[in-house]
Amino acid sequence: MSLDASVKVKATQVTPVVTGEGDLDFMRSTKLGALYIADWRTQLLMAGLVWHADVGTVSSGADVSLIGGGGGESTINSDRPEFVIGVDAGHYLIPLDVRCCIQGDLDADAEEMNIVLFADRTNGPVTANASGTLETPVNMLDGGSAFPGRCWSATTSDITDPITDQILDFVTCQASQTTAVGVLAIPIVRMHYHPRVPPILKGPCQVVLCWGGTALLTGAAHVIVAAVPTSYFPVN
Repeated sequence: MSLDASVKVKATQVTPVVTGEGDLDFMRSTKLGALYIADWRTQLLMAGLVWHADVGTVSSGADVSLIGGGGGESTINSDRPEFVIGVDAGHYLIPLDVRCCIQGDLDADAEEMNIVLFADRTNGPVTANASGTLETPVNMLDGGSAFPGRCWSATTSDITDPITDQILDFVTCQASQTTAVGVLAIPIVRMHYHPRVPPILKGPCQVVLCWGGTALLTGAAHVIVAAVPTSYFPVN
């Protein structure tokens, strides 16, 4: 006797279904029928829930345009962030990848360059920022939905001061004088934040990136985040 059996799975690529705690559900696949064996980051990407935004630009036929740190001054000023991205209540924000590079002229002993990335678990980004540039995060699934929050860069006047609830990453360097007249300068500093276990920040919240130092520093950055409805990660 022969059995003719077929196995079917539920295609949930575009609209992932969040099941209840302890409930059973079908195995899942993409719309092409491939089983989901990818990690959770890739699943969010394929569902159109991952966005990226840039700080600084590269124009055709022109040099790279960098952003001055410290709100256009020098030392880090957290109420004049170089970049901020966040969501309101109803969504979680997950910082997945932040790459930042800054440059400056360290021409004296003990001069320094700093980059700090932190999470504000209390406030979403301001709705109006007169001196900042409104950024439009791009869905990493081309044609996907718009980012469900707000994003600003290059702020040069004070906004509502973000709260440093959690430092996500911090990079610093300092020039060291080698002779009476010579200085060992470190003109470039890089940050690459790519956590294996990122925080899942409940809105209203924001992730803030700042850089600055002894003198005016300039830099560019690339930020990738996921934003998902709070129903995706029930806490009770």
